[in-house]
Amino acid sequence: MKIYKAAIIGLGPSGLAVNKLIYGDKDHEIIAFESKQLDNRDNFFGFWLTSWMKPFEKEIEKKWNNWTIGDEDITINHTDINSPYCVISFKKWKNYCLDTENKLEVKIEKVVKYIPVENYYKITTDCNKEYFAEKIYDSRNIKEKKQELIQHFFGINIITEEKKFDDTKLTLMHFTKESNLLHFIYVLPFSENQALVESTIFSKEVCNEDWYRKRIHEFLKKNNIGKYQEISNEKGVIPMFFNEEEISKDPKIINIGIRGGACKPSTGYAFSFLIKQIQLLKHTDRNHVQIHKYLDNLMDKIFLNYLKNNNENGKSFLDVAKNLNGTEFKNFMMGQSSFLTKLKIIRSMPKLAFIKSIFK
Repeated sequence: MKIYKAAIIGLGPSGLAVNKLIYGDKDHEIIAFESKQLDNRDNFFGFWLTSWMKPFEKEIEKKWNNWTIGDEDITINHTDINSPYCVISFKKWKNYCLDTENKLEVKIEKVVKYIPVENYYKITTDCNKEYFAEKIYDSRNIKEKKQELIQHFFGINIITEEKKFDDTKLTLMHFTKESNLLHFIYVLPFSENQALVESTIFSKEVCNEDWYRKRIHEFLKKNNIGKYQEISNEKGVIPMFFNEEEISKDPKIINIGIRGGACKPSTGYAFSFLIKQIQLLKHTDRNHVQIHKYLDNLMDKIFLNYLKNNNENGKSFLDVAKNLNGTEFKNFMMGQSSFLTKLKIIRSMPKLAFIKSIFK
């Protein structure tokens, strides 16, 4: 009977990070389970360049020091010279994390269950096969909650016939007026004639693909983009609530990624936080590390309560952006804001509605 040093359930960005950052420099035998072929993914991950992300600068595909937040009536320009907004593709991250000294065995099988057996774990898959490992890293999706918000998106990577984009500045959020949901367009211009254009929604239910495509095409038409070719697309769902079961009771079962509380619920940013999570897990025997500060989590809960009960078409984000400079706004989005910046954020919110959200 073969017993692996560790089992990784899900080879998304966090599972891949475990392979590279925890076991990559050692001659260990690792097994990983993935329900679909890795080569089929083509997502991009955005983040601001923080201290813990600097070791991966060579993997970054594009940086922007300037970004905008706005709607049909206003555009707010932000700049941060020292911490640019960055993007890494899943393909590049995958290739980086699979370039290791260990022995990784990947199974395209779905894990059905795992149970402790003596000092290891028996893992059963949907192929009725059994595997054994000393430790388990679990990055599977958490279940959506009917009354909680989710961030869901669909985007297209396009090439235009003419040079239409300013590739020195990204559109972080361009809000549009929709009923019963918060919607914005997100644009990453890789060059003057190539960009990822994404329709993003905060709501309780996912929309069909045609809904997102219609908003993307309306935005492109309004901005006179002209003819273009779609070369790829991406989609995803991110929970905007706290996972009450993020800490396993078993010390050798480690929940990672969004399942392990890496995501910042109020903004949906996860990639850089899950990297920080894996970096910290490498240097501890505990099965959980706290990524977000208590006060940031408390503010997130209040802000999410506000968003759930107020259809304000992005007004809160715009008001916050107007009252903060680029560095302060970046720190707000990345959970690194100072106490003074937190006070500025609170003062930016609609007072009565925000106070009501504290008690819900």
